[in-house]
Amino acid sequence: MARPFTTFLGVDLGGGKGKNTAVARLAWRDGQLLVEETLQKLNGKPLYDEPLCSYLRTHADGAVCAIDAPLTLPACVRCPRPACPGQAACDDTTVAWFRRVGNGLVAGEARPNGKPRTTPYTQRAAEVVLHRRHGILPRETLGQGMGPLTARARYLVQTLRPTFRQGENLIEVYPKATIQQLFGARMARGYKRQTAAHRVRLGIIERLADEARLRFARRPRNWPEFCDQSDHLFDALVCAYTAYLWTRDGWTLPEADREVFGEDGWIWFPEAAS
Repeated sequence: MARPFTTFLGVDLGGGKGKNTAVARLAWRDGQLLVEETLQKLNGKPLYDEPLCSYLRTHADGAVCAIDAPLTLPACVRCPRPACPGQAACDDTTVAWFRRVGNGLVAGEARPNGKPRTTPYTQRAAEVVLHRRHGILPRETLGQGMGPLTARARYLVQTLRPTFRQGENLIEVYPKATIQQLFGARMARGYKRQTAAHRVRLGIIERLADEARLRFARRPRNWPEFCDQSDHLFDALVCAYTAYLWTRDGWTLPEADREVFGEDGWIWFPEAAS
């Protein structure tokens, strides 16, 4: 392992008042990656803020936590300036990146009625890169319907300190990006909310069992049963697996524009399989 973690926590984050949050806990033991637990309830209750934070703190020893929701806010939203100079004149590192790089990545698109190419008050640089350079369309940090989820993720970043520290043992991931990079766009499109989604999820799990020696550590359960249960549990498992890859391979921020991503936030995902 390139980093000193042996427990990998994955969180598929739902809204604070919803019931869809799921957690997965993996552990590296004796040369195997073991699924210790996957759950959507703790002591019979959904994973609202208190039980979720309690669970993560309980299993924090030697752990890295991966959450599939924005852990940082867009540049304009977190701006401390007393007056806005406008995007064209702003010297903020990230806003300057949007002018210098981000707009260029979408320059080929038709923009009807003067529609802006990018908006650094709803988007982060990582989202533009993920979409335009890797062909993976993420959810915008403050795009339609994302406000409550982003607010909850930011709350978790604050309340989990100092147990979990962003960039050290707390990272942002995107399950769809991990699946597309490892298994291709077809599987990334088909693993959720489709008639054949169960079979796609099962195919992914079987490959992880073969290639990463993924196993259930306890409780008699089989992969088909798990894949039938919930796409939220499956996403939590993929989040935890991404944290394992981040640990095993020692991923680092892109060399180009490292300062921007360090400040603005980064979504961690593997390189595309060759």
